[in-house]
Amino acid sequence: TNGDAPKIAVVGSGPAGLTAAHHLSLAGHKVTVFEADDRPGGMLVSRIPAYRLPRDTLRKEIESLLDDNVTLKCDTALGRDLPIDGLFEDGFKAVFLALGAHKSRPLKLEGEDAPGVFPAIGFLKAFNLRGEKLAKGRVGVIGGGDSAVDAAGVALRQDGVESATIFYRRTRQEMPAQEKDIDAALEEGVKLETLMSPVRILVDKGRLAGIECIKNRLGDVDSSGRRRPVPIPGTEHVIHLDTLIVTIGDIPDIDYVPPMGIELTDWGTMKVDEETLSTNRPGVFAGGDVVTGPNTVVEAIAAGKRVALMIGRYLRGEELKQPGAALLPEVYVEPVPLADDELEEADRVEPPMVPAASRKGNFDEVELSFTVEDATKEARRCLRCDLEFTQPEENEMASPATVGGAA
Repeated sequence: TNGDAPKIAVVGSGPAGLTAAHHLSLAGHKVTVFEADDRPGGMLVSRIPAYRLPRDTLRKEIESLLDDNVTLKCDTALGRDLPIDGLFEDGFKAVFLALGAHKSRPLKLEGEDAPGVFPAIGFLKAFNLRGEKLAKGRVGVIGGGDSAVDAAGVALRQDGVESATIFYRRTRQEMPAQEKDIDAALEEGVKLETLMSPVRILVDKGRLAGIECIKNRLGDVDSSGRRRPVPIPGTEHVIHLDTLIVTIGDIPDIDYVPPMGIELTDWGTMKVDEETLSTNRPGVFAGGDVVTGPNTVVEAIAAGKRVALMIGRYLRGEELKQPGAALLPEVYVEPVPLADDELEEADRVEPPMVPAASRKGNFDEVELSFTVEDATKEARRCLRCDLEFTQPEENEMASPATVGGAA
């Protein structure tokens, strides 16, 4: 790379920020990544538990993305240490805001600030980044998303925890968390109480003592496309708890951003052009959870790749919106015909899991890799869409639809 290459600032080293930095580096740009926590990884390291994402593997993969073109500065937060104007004054020519969604929505119940009550994100970060075990005794988790299931699983693995119960206001069918993760948590001994909403937090001698819940029934479908929980009067009851973890949705922690000239949406996320991920401020782009709200790792990676492309265009003075060229396969790979009996049994292979009894009390990875045999089986199920573009004329007797497997 040349010494005059324009400098680019990436704020946040989660999957979106790291991906953008990597792809910008491959294109020859100099990138500085600023991270508020003491290590890179964002939600990968601070929120997702080690038993789902082993830390050694994660650390090696992150290290492989940080090359000579990428400078990492930890313990540096946007706003507190880093105004956007300051970045431009320091000679950065473009800025990518990839701040994630690290703030939990409050329940808005009295007693939420009592000792023993934690937002899930704070509870998970305390353990994942600092090894603090905040859960004790009987643990209750309010929510139904991935954070709720992860918080319950982490709590159950901490010393001095008797039980962990998730309280969710709808039924299991409506829980946004992934089905297989709910199954895994229940196998490990997490309890699930559905159709329950907290109405009061009970505090005794200045500390959490429990919650009062009301039972719900499901009413009509609401704006989220799910049936609305309707409280049933007279079903209030008290549940004694020593720890309460609350996770009813995470939002970006960006109250300080509007004074920097960046527009937000009504939902408290950053406003961007959907196609180019540019904010209202020239040269400033945003992507990942700070734009979408809590989302998957792969969506954040996709945003990072797109931003790298857009920043390249921006620095070259090109039009950001360009017609996309389809990437079509060119190499012809001979199809493997499947026998009828193999077609009949071509169900998706489930990755093997460590037995539930062995998962309790430790943070070893719970999902194992495929055997070579299973991986081969899975590959043979491919429907082979590529043949439509790569199949030589003389081979066209076998039409693609009859060749592949059963995705």
